[in-house]
Amino acid sequence: MITPRGIPVKVLNKLVEELNQRGLYAERHSYSIRMMYQGRFVASLHLYPGFNQAVLRVYGESERINKTVEEVVEELVKKYLGDLELNVQAKPLSF
Repeated sequence: MITPRGIPVKVLNKLVEELNQRGLYAERHSYSIRMMYQGRFVASLHLYPGFNQAVLRVYGESERINKTVEEVVEELVKKYLGDLELNVQAKPLSF
Protein backbone atom coordinates (compact mmCIF):
# COMPACT_ATOMS: atom_id res chain seq x y z
CA MET A 1 0.00 0.00 0.00
CA ILE A 2 1.24 3.48 -0.89
CA THR A 3 1.40 5.91 1.99
CA PRO A 4 0.32 9.45 1.12
CA ARG A 5 3.06 11.98 1.64
CA GLY A 6 3.97 15.42 0.45
CA ILE A 7 6.94 17.66 -0.14
CA PRO A 8 7.30 20.80 2.00
CA VAL A 9 6.46 23.98 0.08
CA LYS A 10 9.77 25.56 1.13
CA VAL A 11 11.67 22.70 -0.52
CA LEU A 12 9.66 23.07 -3.74
CA ASN A 13 10.20 26.83 -3.76
CA LYS A 14 13.98 26.41 -3.23
CA LEU A 15 14.08 23.95 -6.13
CA VAL A 16 12.30 26.44 -8.41
CA GLU A 17 14.51 29.28 -7.18
CA GLU A 18 17.67 27.35 -8.00
CA LEU A 19 16.33 26.29 -11.43
CA ASN A 20 15.86 30.00 -12.16
CA GLN A 21 19.38 30.79 -10.93
CA ARG A 22 20.76 28.08 -13.23
CA GLY A 23 19.23 29.63 -16.38
CA LEU A 24 15.99 27.65 -16.56
CA TYR A 25 13.06 30.00 -16.07
CA ALA A 26 10.75 27.86 -13.93
CA GLU A 27 7.27 28.23 -12.50
CA ARG A 28 5.51 25.79 -10.22
CA HIS A 29 1.89 24.75 -9.93
CA SER A 30 1.44 22.22 -7.16
CA TYR A 31 3.75 19.31 -8.04
CA SER A 32 4.35 20.34 -11.67
CA ILE A 33 7.14 22.65 -12.77
CA ARG A 34 7.33 24.12 -16.28
CA MET A 35 10.70 25.30 -17.57
CA MET A 36 11.83 27.69 -20.28
CA TYR A 37 15.30 28.06 -21.70
CA GLN A 38 16.24 31.01 -23.89
CA GLY A 39 12.59 32.08 -24.13
CA ARG A 40 11.14 28.71 -25.17
CA PHE A 41 9.37 26.00 -23.21
CA VAL A 42 11.74 23.05 -23.04
CA ALA A 43 10.63 20.79 -20.20
CA SER A 44 8.24 19.95 -17.43
CA LEU A 45 8.92 18.17 -14.17
CA HIS A 46 6.11 16.25 -12.49
CA LEU A 47 6.56 15.09 -8.91
CA TYR A 48 4.80 12.06 -7.47
CA PRO A 49 6.08 11.82 -3.89
CA GLY A 50 3.63 9.06 -2.95
CA PHE A 51 5.20 6.88 -5.64
CA ASN A 52 8.79 8.10 -4.99
CA GLN A 53 9.00 9.32 -8.60
CA ALA A 54 9.85 12.46 -10.50
CA VAL A 55 9.14 12.52 -14.23
CA LEU A 56 11.07 14.96 -16.41
CA ARG A 57 9.62 15.50 -19.88
CA VAL A 58 12.09 17.26 -22.17
CA TYR A 59 11.00 18.69 -25.51
CA GLY A 60 13.64 21.24 -26.42
CA GLU A 61 14.53 21.92 -30.03
CA SER A 62 17.97 20.30 -29.83
CA GLU A 63 19.76 17.46 -28.10
CA ARG A 64 22.12 20.01 -26.56
CA ILE A 65 19.27 21.89 -24.89
CA ASN A 66 17.62 18.68 -23.70
CA LYS A 67 20.92 17.43 -22.25
CA THR A 68 21.53 20.76 -20.47
CA VAL A 69 18.06 20.68 -18.94
CA GLU A 70 18.39 17.03 -17.96
CA GLU A 71 21.76 17.58 -16.24
CA VAL A 72 20.55 20.59 -14.23
CA VAL A 73 17.29 18.94 -13.19
CA GLU A 74 18.98 15.65 -12.28
CA GLU A 75 21.44 17.48 -10.01
CA LEU A 76 18.73 19.53 -8.29
CA VAL A 77 16.31 16.62 -7.85
CA LYS A 78 19.11 14.72 -6.08
CA LYS A 79 19.87 17.79 -3.96
CA TYR A 80 16.31 18.66 -2.92
CA LEU A 81 14.35 15.44 -3.45
CA GLY A 82 17.02 12.77 -3.07
CA ASP A 83 14.61 9.97 -2.34
CA LEU A 84 12.67 10.41 -5.60
CA GLU A 85 13.66 8.37 -8.64
CA LEU A 86 14.03 10.56 -11.75
CA ASN A 87 12.51 9.18 -14.94
CA VAL A 88 13.43 11.17 -18.08
CA GLN A 89 11.09 11.11 -21.06
CA ALA A 90 12.32 12.81 -24.23
CA LYS A 91 9.95 13.82 -26.97
CA PRO A 92 11.50 12.94 -30.34
CA LEU A 93 12.86 15.98 -32.16
CA SER A 94 11.08 16.60 -35.44
CA PHE A 95 13.05 19.30 -37.23
